[in-house]
Amino acid sequence: MTGLLGRKCLAVLAVLGLIAALLAVNPRQATADADNPDVDNPAEYSACVGAAAADAGFEDIEGISGEDAINCLAHYNIAQGRTETMFSPVETITRWQMALFLSRAAGPAGVVLPASPTDQGFTDIGALSEAAQAAANNLAELGIMPGTSATTFAPNTSVSRGSMATMLDEFLKKATPGQGGADVTKLNPDDNVFTDIATVARNQYISIRRVYELGITKGVTETLYRPTQSVTREQMALFISRTLAHTVARPAGLSIQSLKDTATGSGSDGTDGEDINLVISMRNDDFQAMTDVPVDVFTSTDPDTAFMEDGTCDTGTTQREGSRKCEVDGNDERTDSAGDITSITLTVDADTTIWAWTGDEGDKYDNDETTSAMLELAFQKGATRLLVSHDLDDDQTKMKFGRTVKVTIQVADEDNNPVAKEDVSLGISQTVTSAAKQGETGSSNASSSTQKTDASGKIELSFTQTDPTAGNNGDTDATVVLIIRDPDATDYIKLKNSEGEAPGAFRAAPTGDDPETRNDGMVHENGAGNSDVVRMGLTWSDDDANPENHTLKLSQRDEYTLASAEGPGAQSSVTATVTNEYGEPVGGVLVTFNSNDDEGIMGIVNVRNKSGNTGARSGARRVSYQRDSDTGGIETIWATTSVVVQKGTCLGSAADCPGDAEDFTLQIDGEDADGALVHYWPAKADDATSTAEVDEIVIRSTEDNTIVFKTTKGDCADDRKAGDEADDLGTADHNEAMACTETDDTSSVAVYDDNDHFTVGSQPVTMEDFEKELDAKDDNGDPKYTRIELVNYSDTASDVSSFTISEPPAAAGTS
Repeated sequence: MTGLLGRKCLAVLAVLGLIAALLAVNPRQATADADNPDVDNPAEYSACVGAAAADAGFEDIEGISGEDAINCLAHYNIAQGRTETMFSPVETITRWQMALFLSRAAGPAGVVLPASPTDQGFTDIGALSEAAQAAANNLAELGIMPGTSATTFAPNTSVSRGSMATMLDEFLKKATPGQGGADVTKLNPDDNVFTDIATVARNQYISIRRVYELGITKGVTETLYRPTQSVTREQMALFISRTLAHTVARPAGLSIQSLKDTATGSGSDGTDGEDINLVISMRNDDFQAMTDVPVDVFTSTDPDTAFMEDGTCDTGTTQREGSRKCEVDGNDERTDSAGDITSITLTVDADTTIWAWTGDEGDKYDNDETTSAMLELAFQKGATRLLVSHDLDDDQTKMKFGRTVKVTIQVADEDNNPVAKEDVSLGISQTVTSAAKQGETGSSNASSSTQKTDASGKIELSFTQTDPTAGNNGDTDATVVLIIRDPDATDYIKLKNSEGEAPGAFRAAPTGDDPETRNDGMVHENGAGNSDVVRMGLTWSDDDANPENHTLKLSQRDEYTLASAEGPGAQSSVTATVTNEYGEPVGGVLVTFNSNDDEGIMGIVNVRNKSGNTGARSGARRVSYQRDSDTGGIETIWATTSVVVQKGTCLGSAADCPGDAEDFTLQIDGEDADGALVHYWPAKADDATSTAEVDEIVIRSTEDNTIVFKTTKGDCADDRKAGDEADDLGTADHNEAMACTETDDTSSVAVYDDNDHFTVGSQPVTMEDFEKELDAKDDNGDPKYTRIELVNYSDTASDVSSFTISEPPAAAGTS
């Protein structure tokens, strides 16, 4: 199959002899610039796409902000480098240089220069080249760049930022507005963001404000323009390229742009397509419009299947214009008098690549030889949920007085990806009960409001409560209860918690000290099954932390460690952290670690019955250990601890509080469903494996191109879960269940690279698409592909291996 980047640069029409291979993706901000809200009239399209975006070969501009603009001006022959490889971006611009630049930009922008230069009477330009003298006289005659007096042009004077703004403003008045460009003659600036331009000349003052609102110039800071500061060559390139975007200037050859580079879905599942308008432009070598040129347009949502081996269009392409696919015919759209085609609209409901090309009638597209303009449009699922979250720690149920809590409501798609959907209206009710001094009752008030999401699809709320009497922990708690509603039943949006799942049953407001009735800072559903309403409770307090609410959390440095028998073997580590209900670390707590490898079958040492106290500052205890084996293994690690609850510290009723002291085991908050950590010790997959099937892909990492997978046998997982549910963690029965060793369980790792072959189901795919599918989820949110097959596997980069992932087989009796 021919790669998309493997086409040759051959002309389609001999009469044109100019069409360059183009790739145009327009970073367009519609209507206003989101980064600069006062920029009300930015250009909708760009002059610096396609061939104008090609690298001009300057070695001193890489990585600077004006790199693309400098390359663009080189394409238009407006500004060349000091040498073939050096542009000198920090040099300042003189008036004679600026005159040359603007006169060269005139043709592409539709500015009509005088047929022959008229002497404007300047006595100080005689030493300039004929081209520079003509540029100075022409621009002065048009009023774009007047002299500094009736007889002087001041050619060697540096151009200031203020005078540059005036030149560009006047230039645009003489230019021809292009698609998506603003007519500067009808624009009256309504914003005044700069504080240092009040004393400049009146015409310069208006020009600075106008070109700012056109998105052409920016301030040195948010409020300072620095009108007297000299313009550098880099800044000149940025200013002129942005100016050209408002005109008819487009690159030589065929180019294609869209208002947006990402289509956003809509509808009940967020997958309904969005209509995207295209603008296709045709210019000759002199950047002048070419009219009545036929343009054939076709698309593909799977570029890998778009072309056959001989370069002709395959079944993976869809014809968008004309009667015959991938062929120039009499029904193709033709460029108008401005050299543009603006009538094509596509409904985009998947990542889509668009090809536009031209030729003689009857010519057929050949991906190996035909020159085309390309545009890649991404597709993002539309908003179907609002994720509600807060910035508290996972196990935190209270806050100390003075702590500010931020609640975030984010519009997202069904995969929990943020969607920049603005102006989604939400009804937000809040009941605030303030804290009160000991023996008093705090006041309570309720309020409601309608709020809308911002440009990023987000609403952020902040809450804090103060301590009535600092140092007295007998004060009452303060609470905030939020009720969030989506009043629009037609927008398909459902409220979810931060994990994207429907919230659980709401816990009532605090009636005592039972944690199960406390507003615990988590998101909860209000009532039974109403996913359009979410309720959240937040609590501030200065009470001493209740040890009964301490939490033990396990974490590990890495999810897997490559099995090894070399030297002492491979090393891993696990950390137990104890925190209180305020999310604060608790030190001095004895933690005991254990592993399911209590018989040492897997070669693990230094973790079984390993004990130690948590640190005073971190509340953490870390243990490192080795495994001396090169066979695959799957390890389960858990930890137990006990604390002493002193009499008087229990906050519940007398019946609920222990005696003078009582040991109890804290509930583990591990990382999997069984309340413990799983660590994989994968062995390298055997080289030259003909066929190997496994049950589950457990880890994949694009950073080092690895896939960890396992084969599970036996019923240990069920035993562990049963042991976990039957008794509190730390009991003998639980330990016995957790120690169940699945000697047949294996863990393996395979490494892939772009030299390998990849298949999803039965469809060959690219490595990038293969990686995407490894993350794919089914309708239940579980991994979609859980089986992997390796053929001729080798971890040598030069060898070709085959990776196939597939869905689990259907259960017996199902289809």
